[in-house]
Amino acid sequence: MALVDRGSGLVLTAAPGTGSTALREAFLTRPGVVEVPAKGAELRTAREAGVDAKHGTVRELVGCGLLTADHGLRVVTTTRNPFDFYVAEYERTRTRWVLELRDPDSWVHTTPGALDGIVAALTLDFPVWLARAVGDPDGSRRINRGHVEEADVVLRMEHLEDDVRRLLGLDLPVPATNVTERERAYWRLYTVEGRRLVERTHAADLERFGYRF
Repeated sequence: MALVDRGSGLVLTAAPGTGSTALREAFLTRPGVVEVPAKGAELRTAREAGVDAKHGTVRELVGCGLLTADHGLRVVTTTRNPFDFYVAEYERTRTRWVLELRDPDSWVHTTPGALDGIVAALTLDFPVWLARAVGDPDGSRRINRGHVEEADVVLRMEHLEDDVRRLLGLDLPVPATNVTERERAYWRLYTVEGRRLVERTHAADLERFGYRF
């Protein structure tokens, strides 16, 4: 869920795979912070509108009436080094999401493309999977484009506490949460072609946030 912190004048959206769970838990320790959608009727409204209750954007929440268009809040979200992001997605799918297959009520059975994504991660080597995940090699991609492009402030997963302090003016500890067990040296999985693919398609992310291989 997004979080509204009126004391700080911001709304925080949870961009998948970018440390948003840790940041959410840190903000929930602040007095007056509320979830949007809240449980009950608001959650049903989001689901009926096809909005991902956990990862919905502000634009989507406004669209289904859970935030007003004139909310007057700074929109805050998170991002991540694209090179690391793809490795994390690959490993998370292979080691965590595959376990969801045992649960007939899991999101993987109702989310379009989820099953195909799990099969691809299990059966393809990373370079092949990466090319499939990126798609058009001449296109332009962003990590969680909808979240980032609507945000007034984007915090980098690798520097959450520093960015919260520097960009939001808040002294807020952000302990690591929901970390996938995997090889942290993401560069070991990349071929030269894979590196160039990400450099080309994610040029905007790399330039704006100062990321590099």
